[in-house]
Amino acid sequence: MTYMMVMQFIVTIIGMAIFGYFIGNKIDETSNLSLILTAVGLALGVIIGFMTLLQLMRSEDRYERRTRH
Repeated sequence: MTYMMVMQFIVTIIGMAIFGYFIGNKIDETSNLSLILTAVGLALGVIIGFMTLLQLMRSEDRYERRTRH
């Protein structure tokens, strides 16, 4: 389960960064917009990744509490 949570975090960060890069290239190929949107996507990926990681940890904790009792 831990491996899955870490991989989910990493894939979210990489996915958002790549998405920002492609959007930036699609809008304007000659400017630094793709670099800026890549950085924004990276930051959003970290935030969303942490939120998802916390949500998965909470759900796993609830599951373990139910199975112990």
